[in-house]
Amino acid sequence: MSWNMAATTPARYVESIRFDMARALLDRGHTATQAAALAGFPSYESMRRVFVRKLSISPAAYQRRFRTARRANEG
Repeated sequence: MSWNMAATTPARYVESIRFDMARALLDRGHTATQAAALAGFPSYESMRRVFVRKLSISPAAYQRRFRTARRANEG
């Protein structure tokens, strides 16, 4: 992902990096609380707000949805 300075603020850029990291951690099986902390979010709630804004789904619902899809692909 490249950063277009005219399109985003530094805070939104950092948020985007944290979001990508949290999503990857959820994909690897970390709990939502662990993912929030490891990705650098100040709290689970702040991560949840970003997930809802970007994906219209909570981190826990994201993890359930994609964990099921991943298991189907592995079988």
